[in-house]
Amino acid sequence: MHRHDWGRRYPTLGAGLVTLAAVLTLMGLLATRPPHQHRIAAYRSRAASRLSRRFQVIGFLVPDQPGALASFQAHAGQLNVVSPLWYQVAPDGSVRVSGFDPAVLATARAHGVAVVPLVTNLGDGMLHSFTTRWRAANTLAALAAREGYAGFNLDFELLPASDRSQLSRFVADVNYALKAQGRMLMVSVFPLQGVPFAISAPDDYAALARSARYLVMMAYDHHYSGGPPGPVAPYSWVASNVATALKVIPADHLILGVGLYGYDWVDNGKAGPAATLSDHGARALAAAHGVRPVVVDGDQETFRYSAGGVPHVVFFMGNRSAAARLALARRTRLAGIALWELGDEEMGFWHMLARNGG
Repeated sequence: MHRHDWGRRYPTLGAGLVTLAAVLTLMGLLATRPPHQHRIAAYRSRAASRLSRRFQVIGFLVPDQPGALASFQAHAGQLNVVSPLWYQVAPDGSVRVSGFDPAVLATARAHGVAVVPLVTNLGDGMLHSFTTRWRAANTLAALAAREGYAGFNLDFELLPASDRSQLSRFVADVNYALKAQGRMLMVSVFPLQGVPFAISAPDDYAALARSARYLVMMAYDHHYSGGPPGPVAPYSWVASNVATALKVIPADHLILGVGLYGYDWVDNGKAGPAATLSDHGARALAAAHGVRPVVVDGDQETFRYSAGGVPHVVFFMGNRSAAARLALARRTRLAGIALWELGDEEMGFWHMLARNGG
């Protein structure tokens, strides 16, 4: 999620990362006992059928996030795509893996859900060389072929504005390698309004959309952990960013990111850091303190409480917010919605999604 709550978004990355080559060595069993090709082919056919549907519902899955796998296993039938956070591209173009979980693949295959892993970046060094870009692109294509992925979602952040053209080139390289296999590419992008130019500048919507099948707009963190308290994704801000994006790319290329979380700030008139809460955790915290959240900015929720004499203020999104974004995506004929992240949703979320045509 943008403005970089990295501890929450990438909890398993860092010292535990190993290169893809090392993983393939450790997983030599896969090389000696490949999966039955007819089963993989049947799964790809079912997944392709879901991807062909007009409206996509994508679930991001973060390894080791409490409840993430259980949520996917319980609700896979309501998803077209699962996007697990499994890979990073290093400056030398190698691909590193962390948190890979065969249970996610098994669930996806059982339900015909397309697997489109999330790929993040370690700096921007790889972008500046044709050789490293192609090494990364070809490695990702080989990985997709081996595991039967439908494609990848590239989420490259913390890039300087000067990387705008290089990022677009890399996206074109990856798309070329994947398209040759009949696979697809998504790219996660920042909103264009209400976000510092230094953050959004690398994302050239028009150029990226010429290569990627979908752009996934991360429409949350308008107020973020390190800043002052406020609504995480005000509806007016989200709607304005959708309208701005649609002036640049077709609606059927845009997927709207939907956050399922919030932040808990110490209410002292200063900026964060704030603690991150899931939607269900925020609802439980309010109940534990005997307070009822109130709605602000159309569909965001907030409440105050005190712990040990210290005042706190919480803003979170909740089901009301998710329903409004689903309606916005439907009304503007977007390609779908993407949920950040599985396991954070509150009670009743999946019923709401089904009731509102998600």
